[in-house]
Amino acid sequence: MKYRFDILSLATILLTATFGMAAELKGTVVNGTTGKPASGDEVVLLRLSQDDMSETARTSADNRGHFHFSLTDQQTTYVVRAIHQGVTYHNAAKPGIKNLVLEVYDVANQLADATAIMDVERFEATNDTLEVKQLITVRNNSQPPRTLMNDRTFEIQLPADAKVQSGMVQVEDGLPLKQKPVAAGQNGEYYFVFPIRPGETRFAVIYQVPYNGDAMITPVIRNPGERFVVMLPHSMRFTPQVVGTFQEMPGTTPDNVNGTGPMMPGQSATFRIAGVGTLKELAGRLEKAQTTTSAPATRPGGGIGPPIDAPDPLQKYRVPILSGLTILVVAGAAYAHRKSKLPHQAKARYRGIHSGF
Repeated sequence: MKYRFDILSLATILLTATFGMAAELKGTVVNGTTGKPASGDEVVLLRLSQDDMSETARTSADNRGHFHFSLTDQQTTYVVRAIHQGVTYHNAAKPGIKNLVLEVYDVANQLADATAIMDVERFEATNDTLEVKQLITVRNNSQPPRTLMNDRTFEIQLPADAKVQSGMVQVEDGLPLKQKPVAAGQNGEYYFVFPIRPGETRFAVIYQVPYNGDAMITPVIRNPGERFVVMLPHSMRFTPQVVGTFQEMPGTTPDNVNGTGPMMPGQSATFRIAGVGTLKELAGRLEKAQTTTSAPATRPGGGIGPPIDAPDPLQKYRVPILSGLTILVVAGAAYAHRKSKLPHQAKARYRGIHSGF
């Protein structure tokens, strides 16, 4: 009996040890610019929780670009970060994943193929304040693929009297990252210091300007082929300066939506807006992004709104328009959180978890 007991005890110990063994996560870092292993790049293992990400291990890719980590908790989602020439790249390792590939790119100080393709601006107004939620999609089509990184990777021109409330950046469909544009110090010039990786990067800014019920808006066309979309409540009037520049996009949202075709730098997309109102599409979005009652509907606020099912000829540009859904919902919630510190304003919650480099 004692012999049998010893065998059972040993089996139990071995079984417990097996389940308690750390799983191994392997991966490879590949340089997408050269097609070769990114040997020597630093690789960081981050543990993802509901509140934030915390570093649990760090290593370097070997001469074949390989790396590995021991995972003590096999039920947790991890994020693996590779650092290449000062820019970070991420990939999620969900439970059960045992092998990852991270693609990194060489850095370039200037890139002609990183251009703005879509500028979407949402307008809301009271009798004295005009609020603008601007979302610009930049596409990096560089060949070979490289990441644009310098002191001012993306510059944006705002009205000289603009008061910036918040800013966000989103890489492809990833997590929106809180980043307020930096004032250049003159004439409403602002810029983002954020790497523009191959693919699409979206820059969002929410700002306010004084308003007396009427305003002339002159968008800046940055690159050939860029399109411009305007959204405003039906209670506000929209009048293009040049007839035919904008096309109505009826039925896309409960509000008034107008878009241009491909524009050229120097071409006029100027328009006049008048009146006051709040976008109906925002009514439910901000409430979902907050944990308590939303701010009064008489004040500008909110997120980007529901998807846009634009009719031809803008249908194929539906994706870059609606892709900013998450980023401005979060930006709107973040702004509402700041306003909640004032009397009679709503409460909101926002938490950023990591930077964009």
